[in-house]
Amino acid sequence: MYSVAFYTQVVKRQKIVIAAGGTGGHLFPAQQLSMELERRAEIFFLGEGLERSPFFQKERFPFQTIAAAPLLFSLSGLLRFTGVSCKSICKALFLLRSLSPDLVIGFGSFHAFPVLAAAAFLRKKILLFEANCQMGKVNRLFSPFASIAAQFPLPGKVELVPLLPWKKKPSTWSPNAARERFGLDPDRITGLVFGGSQGALFLNKMAPIVLPSFVQAIHLAGKEERVEEVRLLYAKRGIKAAVIAYESEMDCAYAAADFAFCRAGASTIAELIAHELPAILIPYPFSTDGHQIANARFLAKNVGGAIMMLEQAATAESLSLAIASLLEQAKEFRNALGAYRQECAGRESLADRVMRGI
Repeated sequence: MYSVAFYTQVVKRQKIVIAAGGTGGHLFPAQQLSMELERRAEIFFLGEGLERSPFFQKERFPFQTIAAAPLLFSLSGLLRFTGVSCKSICKALFLLRSLSPDLVIGFGSFHAFPVLAAAAFLRKKILLFEANCQMGKVNRLFSPFASIAAQFPLPGKVELVPLLPWKKKPSTWSPNAARERFGLDPDRITGLVFGGSQGALFLNKMAPIVLPSFVQAIHLAGKEERVEEVRLLYAKRGIKAAVIAYESEMDCAYAAADFAFCRAGASTIAELIAHELPAILIPYPFSTDGHQIANARFLAKNVGGAIMMLEQAATAESLSLAIASLLEQAKEFRNALGAYRQECAGRESLADRVMRGI
């Protein structure tokens, strides 16, 4: 007969606090991991702005907002960061003592700073996930106190995990069916233009100007108020285009496309690899620590699956030449992306690593 202690040990589930907030680039992977873990562990979210975020599933995950402020190197910025951080770290200390988690998992950005600071002070076990090709400031700050998991190689001791998004079902869309869903010609070369979860004004302006007249486009403008303006720009050049604000079923958009013209967020880089889709990458010039430049450089130089161009150098002429070059070498780019995709296959999931004590 087993003892009471044995049954208690078997039944007890891990308690995990997720420190995350901000854009979809941080919240999507945090929630994907939580969905994998929620049957095996108790999950609680702590972070800045969760109650108002359109990317956070408030009805699914228990959460508590912890205010946070970016570290800006000005007198007012430093004062605000200090004031908000001191108050929020105290709140996080109280909540972590109450929740008593076995593990705190941080997903980067200043939105997670107070929670990670409190966790480090309490000597809680910390795991950091880095989605980008270079580590962000907050993850760098807490890396001496934590284990680190990443989807792309980083300096130091890092556990490599599968490319985002996690636990995704294989796409069932054929290129022809996907193009027809967008009201496009099933036999015509198709470009996919998008700027991440919030769109990109630069791409909205330039794509209708530089795409060759023989292609058609799927263009995600980011916001409803931008759609008609972008649609008119395509119409002026006689380019057939499906212009919408946002696409929830991105598998369909990727399946329909022969190439992409986009920013270089971490999730975008991973999905381009997964779908073996060549791309013209224009990194967002104001990304924190230039992480989108690092992402674009990795895909273009290390993988060989894209052409990278900085926004300040991206003229109509240079972009037109880059798109022509990409289309000419599409097969080589796809082969390079496919080879890297195979290289990443077979990695153990982050959820499984968490449950076995990464």
